[in-house]
Amino acid sequence: MTLKQLEVFVAIAETHSFSKGGEKTCITQSTASQHIQGLEDELGVRLFDRGRGGALLTEAGKLFLGRARKILADCDDSRSAIRRFLGMEDVVLRVGASNIPATWLIPAVLGQFLKQCRRVRLEVTQGDSRSVIKQLVNEEIELGFTGGRFDDDRIEFEAMGHDNIVCAVSSEFATVSKQSLSQAELCKIPLVVREDGSGTQMAVYEALAGTWISKDALNIVAVLGSTEAIRRALLNGTGYAFVSSMSVSDELLDGQLTTVRIPGLNIKRKFYAARREGRELSPAASAFLALMTSRWQNDLN
Repeated sequence: MTLKQLEVFVAIAETHSFSKGGEKTCITQSTASQHIQGLEDELGVRLFDRGRGGALLTEAGKLFLGRARKILADCDDSRSAIRRFLGMEDVVLRVGASNIPATWLIPAVLGQFLKQCRRVRLEVTQGDSRSVIKQLVNEEIELGFTGGRFDDDRIEFEAMGHDNIVCAVSSEFATVSKQSLSQAELCKIPLVVREDGSGTQMAVYEALAGTWISKDALNIVAVLGSTEAIRRALLNGTGYAFVSSMSVSDELLDGQLTTVRIPGLNIKRKFYAARREGRELSPAASAFLALMTSRWQNDLN
């Protein structure tokens, strides 16, 4: 059973004529007859009575007509959906992002993206970098933006620039503390950190791996699950934390927070756009990825 057979069947049913039905579907009368013969052979039942009144539906034909029309309508809807998809109309683009990309990078380009793609709705789910990659693997999202990369052959990473990670502390706490800490002193201060799946925390531990300091040597007093939680803990004088300079830029500017220098420890990390390896992106995802990489490769390099 083919769509062409269904189209011819419906056309003949509506015109009561093989010749007119063939003409309506741009084929000859004999070809129309062949289509109907093939359909009747497959179904094992006659669909039309041929006589002086033209081609009239049998009872089986009447039963089949409604179903044939529904199949053809569903096909038309499917074609329309694909045309909207290609034209980026009434499309939902789902992306995942770790804290810094979700809070700072994506909002900075959102207005421009929505001007370019007015009929696309962007849905962003936020989590740590590891959870974003898991969403990509499970195909819950089409694009991911992370503060770290992972060894996974299923995921393709594209660097989008870099960020500075600083050791920050509240200005009140810093008045009785030093503006510079040795690596030995770093192991003694109260430290608030992100969870292990965080791109920021990955960068910190990778930098510490180049020194004699191990993770176990640090005085970690709290492990928090978001950049905002870390920022609030800093403002409340809980202790020190390694954070993205972007995430505390306002607080550093107005003096609520200050940075502490640690000789021999200069931490930078890259942001990445992530996608499934070997998978073609939708037009909306391609447009958003191009905008993100263009904006942040220029600003962060």
